[in-house]
Amino acid sequence: MKYPTTAILPSLLLGLAPAHALNPLCPPGVCIADPEVRQMPDGRVYLYGSRDEPGNTWCSRAYHVMSSPDLKHWDLDLLSFATAGPGKQTSYTDRILYAPDCIERKGTYYLYYCLADGGEDEGVATAKSPYGPFVNGRKFAGVTGIDPAVFIDDDGQGYLYWGQGNGKVAKLTPDMLDIDRSSIKEGVLIHNNSPYAEQPDATLATKEHWFNEGSSIRKRNGIYYLVYAQGGRHGRGCCACLAYATATAPMGPFTYRGVIIDNTGSAPHIVNNHGCIAEINGKWYVFYHRPTHGGPSMRKACVEPISFKADGSIPEVPMTTMGADGPLNPLLRMDAARACQMSGNVRVMSRNTGGVIVEDLAFVKDGDTMTYRDFDFTNRKAVRFTCKTWGKALAAKLELRLDKADGELIGTCDLAPSDGSTAFAIHKSAVKPVSGVHSLVLVARAAAPDSARPDLFSLEWFVFDRK
Repeated sequence: MKYPTTAILPSLLLGLAPAHALNPLCPPGVCIADPEVRQMPDGRVYLYGSRDEPGNTWCSRAYHVMSSPDLKHWDLDLLSFATAGPGKQTSYTDRILYAPDCIERKGTYYLYYCLADGGEDEGVATAKSPYGPFVNGRKFAGVTGIDPAVFIDDDGQGYLYWGQGNGKVAKLTPDMLDIDRSSIKEGVLIHNNSPYAEQPDATLATKEHWFNEGSSIRKRNGIYYLVYAQGGRHGRGCCACLAYATATAPMGPFTYRGVIIDNTGSAPHIVNNHGCIAEINGKWYVFYHRPTHGGPSMRKACVEPISFKADGSIPEVPMTTMGADGPLNPLLRMDAARACQMSGNVRVMSRNTGGVIVEDLAFVKDGDTMTYRDFDFTNRKAVRFTCKTWGKALAAKLELRLDKADGELIGTCDLAPSDGSTAFAIHKSAVKPVSGVHSLVLVARAAAPDSARPDLFSLEWFVFDRK
């Protein structure tokens, strides 16, 4: 699929408004995956990543940039770098752009990218602004592989990390525009049970974890953290975990330490994860992505706070809806598509209604669950639940449960059937008093279960009310 022309762009304009603070960070209709996040010299936080679009399994021919002053209000700037459409780099027109990274040095911003469709070439482009436009793209001669990551050590030496199955690292030249090929080191972290393994004596030979792709590097208290997409926890074909390994030198060797976050359960079909850790105003976060639309792509960036133990290790954290913003207020409307975990057939889907892109939870079947973590019900005095379904619907019920699918039942919302003669329907039900912080789990139930398990409804939003 070609990059959208300017005639199509108005349907995406909703994404130009500030996005909500909650997960996912991307606005409706925008899918930015593989997030690399940095706080730049201007104090703003910038999120760089690949961009999924319908028709491409992975990525597209252009990058967008998201930025925020506070991790709560996000802005989207289109077309920071492209190989097709507006702003294209004509020297390699029409090639897919895989995951990038970006860093600032002496007032110049260096965007490291990967060109697919012809060798997975690594390259670099520059700009005088963190938004771009990034220009003068050049490939690194003789260097191939995916997912470049850049790091500048305290002594000013730059490094580039990349690779799939075989993690690689090399020193960057002083101008940051090439690598010192004599410094290339392979097998920075490679496991001999990996489907891509090339070395029979590879380190960390376990059946539980192996390096797949998505290198990202940070330094904290003299320890170098290599974050990457790990395979093994969920079988050969799934790399849902962001893992990390540590070293005392930027070129390793890196020792495996554990998983930071696992995006299993965020969609029906999980293949990969990719992200980074970042320090922002003295606090640390993990950025990762979740797929949507029922397949492994159409991925959206998300964020969770992390902590460090005294030994430098990072405890694994769960996916949430609240992200970096703290417990949710149940009296504020919640977009259904912000479910942090789902089970069954339900998935996030987008629809274009009058030029406005909206995301729903669609194809809901009997027994499907949708989880939102975490709501703070303390002193909210919520007594009613209201939700909106879109389009045709069968008679169904939504069970409102706390913390798990068979947790305390605080209410049941009857969903009346609709033949689609009206665009949507509003449904209400009473709820029991609740206090404290809880996950909310919505469980779909068919009013008359059918052996064919038909789709019941599409859920757009819900909210709790005081009266």
